Amino acid sequence: MSAFLGPIHHWLYNKILWHEHLLEDIYALMPNDGVDIKMESESAFGVPEKGALEAVIDGGNIHGWLQTKIQSLEYRMAYAITKGIDRKSITFKQLSSLYHQDGEKAAAHYQGPLDTPQDVFKALFDYLLEGMPCDRVNQPMAQDETSLTWAKRLCIHTEFWQTVQGDVEIFDALRLAWYKGFTGDQFSIEKSAENQFKVMRRSA
Repeated sequence: MSAFLGPIHHWLYNKILWHEHLLEDIYALMPNDGVDIKMESESAFGVPEKGALEAVIDGGNIHGWLQTKIQSLEYRMAYAITKGIDRKSITFKQLSSLYHQDGEKAAAHYQGPLDTPQDVFKALFDYLLEGMPCDRVNQPMAQDETSLTWAKRLCIHTEFWQTVQGDVEIFDALRLAWYKGFTGDQFSIEKSAENQFKVMRRSA
């Protein structure tokens, strides 16, 4: 099987696994309803894969298998957050704090350089799910030594949130909290315009 798998497949699968762990942390914040919401989400949208990629992937449909696992995760994440908030089992403040902490954890985990805005932009999407590489969701627009601006060409997450009667703006706000946790003290990220974001080096 390994002969059919390339670095990009492991890269995508590692991002899926990272978010599966984040989803488990979300369930854990809902002591009264987390187990039920997990069961409901997996019944509706499938159970996660957590084994070695070589052992679990469909070798005859690598691209389709990965895409299916991303979609399952996106649905389950949107469902858990939407139902958790609706049932008052979790608050947005708790979720925002969790996402910020997860961003900090990812920055500590990252093995590459984080010295320039370009480094930060690359690193963000070594962790965050934005569909398949062919979707080309985030495109740099302008960059220099102190900043990089990118455009989100489309929101691939909206359909998942609409399916579970959720609000994708909650996702957007949690994603921004994750950004801020990841960038720490050296850089900052802000939404500079509609569907545009900017990572900037903080002033000394």
